[in-house]
Amino acid sequence: MKVNQAAFDCGQLAERMAQGYHAHTAALAVATDPGAKALVPTVQPGFIVPVSFVRRKDGTQLAFHYHFYLDQARSNPAIAEDTERVWLVGSLLAVGDAASLHRYFDRAPELELLRHLRNGVAHGNRFRIDNRASLVKFPAHNKLAWTRSQGKAEFEINPALKGQTVLFDFMGPGDVLDVLMSVGQYLIRMGNGDRLRP
Repeated sequence: MKVNQAAFDCGQLAERMAQGYHAHTAALAVATDPGAKALVPTVQPGFIVPVSFVRRKDGTQLAFHYHFYLDQARSNPAIAEDTERVWLVGSLLAVGDAASLHRYFDRAPELELLRHLRNGVAHGNRFRIDNRASLVKFPAHNKLAWTRSQGKAEFEINPALKGQTVLFDFMGPGDVLDVLMSVGQYLIRMGNGDRLRP
């Protein structure tokens, strides 16, 4: 039994989301390689092009032209950018929502940073700083985070960020992953009852 099962579970979710981004990136690298055309399925009976399927709730499937969309992953810059962004947005929303169920636990700076990132991507990918006094009481930064870039890049939420784009102006993809991994480590330690700071 964990000391704080909710913190442990949320921490594991954060780590899974960071790991999932790596898997997502690896899968896209394969999909965008010209050699991926060799993986295109054969034409099935009833179709004139190779297709794949997306399952619907009612059990039916939506067919899509496999080769066409494989090419889109490689040749359409807007789809490539959206594909990179969508995993990170979904991760911030999933982990932020899970943490919000517990009022962001002890509101450590990396958890508050997660909260602001989550709210920013949920509101048009722009920071909304509505309560300046809250930033004084609950600072939001990665200065104490265990996972940071080799250059020790610091990210801190302040009132001047209001309206600024979250992804990819304030942070790049790797920076978001650093936050997710730090949040994961912090909450897993909290869940286990371990010391939270060195």
